[in-house]
Amino acid sequence: MSLAFTGVKVTLGLVLLLPPLLAGCNKDDARKPDPQASAQNGPTRLYITLQDVKVRSGPGTRYKIIAEIKADTRVNVAGQQGDWLRVVSKHGRPPGFIDQRFAKPAGPEVTRSVRSPRGTYTTTADISVREGPGLHYKSVAKIDKDTQVTVVGAEGDWLKVQSQHGNPPGYIERRYAERVPG
Repeated sequence: MSLAFTGVKVTLGLVLLLPPLLAGCNKDDARKPDPQASAQNGPTRLYITLQDVKVRSGPGTRYKIIAEIKADTRVNVAGQQGDWLRVVSKHGRPPGFIDQRFAKPAGPEVTRSVRSPRGTYTTTADISVREGPGLHYKSVAKIDKDTQVTVVGAEGDWLKVQSQHGNPPGYIERRYAERVPG
């Protein structure tokens, strides 16, 4: 009889422990796209929006609206999930999804070079170093024109540069840097 009582006690303990553990789980989490998985260096195709369209964080109306694109805007599409097109930002923002009904192809698929951005670059203007890959990130330093920088990665149109003073890496706009041959 004490075995049955102990078994009930263990079962009740598990029943009481499982709800708090499962409460932190969100079934939608498994469907959230990985922002780092954007195909910004992969093939893209140019589309034109047919009307104002909401950009969502995932492929469906359940996902959060992260931006809005006006009608007749050119967008780079890097893939498709169901009826949703994955659009990549030209400004270093995370990718998003738009309903395919609101855009049409405007040109052939374009394959971007997958050459690694790592290496030494020279700045072509006085520029700001930012905390993240976009103008909305805080400026943390300034670099003068004709300064050599070490690039350790890239996100969209932004280069991740290594600090020469032991600070965390920062980001500069790709258009203001030229790779040093070699």
